[in-house]
Amino acid sequence: MANERVHRRAFKGEPAELAKVRSFATAALRGCSVLDDAVLLIDEVTANAIVHTRSATIEVALRHVGDVVRGEVHDAGSDTVPAPRPDSDGESGRGLLIVDLLAKQWGTRRTAAGRLVWFELHDPGCAIRSTAST
Repeated sequence: MANERVHRRAFKGEPAELAKVRSFATAALRGCSVLDDAVLLIDEVTANAIVHTRSATIEVALRHVGDVVRGEVHDAGSDTVPAPRPDSDGESGRGLLIVDLLAKQWGTRRTAAGRLVWFELHDPGCAIRSTAST
């Protein structure tokens, strides 16, 4: 896609990797007005992949096209479909509720290798720097 900038990196499917995911997203989105929201959402979606799948590796991608910043998390999938659970007494389920509230839109789909969970944020002034790719 023309004028699309993409940053993609694979992480181990372990909770200790979440700090690295946040650092990766922060570096890739530096200068974007949606930086804080995007880092929070990529952290939540990646944490869900780590907790709810048996993925040895999780791929995180950040895309910028026009005025849209899109976060994507690819994992090995599971038998459950990711969905917000607004149960305030539960130990889990709030992460996707946050995604649902903050994202312009979000979704999930099966892939040949597992599952993709994605979200989009509106940020017309964001300039993802191509030098941050790894």
